[in-house]
Amino acid sequence: MKKIIFVCTGNTCRSPMAEGLFHKYLRERNLDFISVKSAGLSAAVGLPPTDNAVAAAEELGTDISAHRSNALTQYDFEKNTYFICMTASHAAVLRQFVGKESIMTLDVPDPYMGDLSVYRTAAEKIVSQFDSVFHFVFGCLPPRTMRQEDVSAVAEIENVCFSHPWTAAGLAEETENPTARFFIAASEEKTVAYIGANHIAGEVYITNIAVLPAYRQRGIGELLLSYLLSVSEKERAEFVTLEVRESNQTAIRLYEKLGFIKCGCRRHFYRDPEEDALIFTHNFN
Repeated sequence: MKKIIFVCTGNTCRSPMAEGLFHKYLRERNLDFISVKSAGLSAAVGLPPTDNAVAAAEELGTDISAHRSNALTQYDFEKNTYFICMTASHAAVLRQFVGKESIMTLDVPDPYMGDLSVYRTAAEKIVSQFDSVFHFVFGCLPPRTMRQEDVSAVAEIENVCFSHPWTAAGLAEETENPTARFFIAASEEKTVAYIGANHIAGEVYITNIAVLPAYRQRGIGELLLSYLLSVSEKERAEFVTLEVRESNQTAIRLYEKLGFIKCGCRRHFYRDPEEDALIFTHNFN
């Protein structure tokens, strides 16, 4: 899973507010499995956030009083880590160590020594860009429940990805099915991926997960599957299970990465071409 690090200078004002408020943004969307931290380019380790940073974050519903400053180190430059910088000067420093494709700038001036109104302005500017931050990192907006107006786009994904696709009528029925857990991911107002499942008496059965070809290899499929697992666990499901073509090693590697275990096989389950289906299950207990 991708990681996010908010970066400023001392890690006592802007980036701690960003970290705390982004955690809130993720929790509200069942995305709290995503790793988020903050650090400073020249931070003294162990300092608390400024009083006004704590107050500004609290006004927006987040307590960051327990935060202690961290310095950005070489160990933070891991694969699949994205750096969200407060200013262009922070980004310029980071470009010496990581590619520009992993760096985003929010353009938030340093509120240090300012009054609460200055910190409040900084916090609000940070929060206003969270959708853009998420899209930058994951290539889509946060997953959400499929609605009637999404059905035609999801049907098109089905037509592109599968030899025996769901019909639009069948998908439309799922928007009114109380057991359905169908979620989409959109990029720039275009639906690019979806996952569908049914939660029945504590058991979650995935029917499909599909990503348009142009949007693959970006982690969107992993994001959707992790999102379904998060929702299912919060709904106290016992397990999540699915079938996958035996030849689909890319999908199998993803399932195993997220804790699914092979537990069976359905002979000649798939058609066009005919192929066995492997059963993978993620247990919560």
